[in-house]
Amino acid sequence: MKQVLAIISIFMLFACSDQPSQEKTTPVLEAEKGIIAPAIPSQEQVAAPAEDEERTEWQNPDLVLKVLGDLTNKVVADVGAGSGYFAFKIARTAKKVIALDIDPNSLEYIKDQKSIVGSWANNIETRLTPPDVPNLLDSEADVVLIVNTYGYIPNKDKYLVRVLQGLKQGGRLVIIDFKSGDIPVGPSEENKVLAKDLKLSLINSGFKKIREDRKSLQYQYIITGEK
Repeated sequence: MKQVLAIISIFMLFACSDQPSQEKTTPVLEAEKGIIAPAIPSQEQVAAPAEDEERTEWQNPDLVLKVLGDLTNKVVADVGAGSGYFAFKIARTAKKVIALDIDPNSLEYIKDQKSIVGSWANNIETRLTPPDVPNLLDSEADVVLIVNTYGYIPNKDKYLVRVLQGLKQGGRLVIIDFKSGDIPVGPSEENKVLAKDLKLSLINSGFKKIREDRKSLQYQYIITGEK
């Protein structure tokens, strides 16, 4: 009888030791209740507001919008839209803005901001695109805007041909990028494209009425072409 009691005591001891503590079961219970930890904001989400304020000092977005002209009933493709710096400004007057970027996180940020700013930004369509393809339908856009992005595009000449295809007849391409030389903003020299080289590429790609403006912006040139 004593041996039987001893065996039962040992069995009960091991059975109790196998029971998980309350601390260990708490995360499981929270998951079952659907409690999810809040997402940590991405670097793009945190940096965008501060970046916008600093950038406005030298980017002069009001001047850029004047260069784009009257956008009423126009479809504008913003290539390299990033956090939507220009996309949201253009959306106030354009019929539609196609925000193109290779980074899905940037496009998600734009979507989040659309839900914050209100229904006036519902005309912004986000579109993920490969680095070497503008991802536009034939004759889809009245205006294509490429700001601070052209230097990073591979196969530039082929890219411009596709941009031309994506423009409606009489549509305009506006490229704004950094001047060469020692300036406090922008990429390294190896990622800059000389204005004269860009103009030659536009000619070879079939663009017409090519114009260059090196004076309006302090650190950037503006080059436009038409289909």
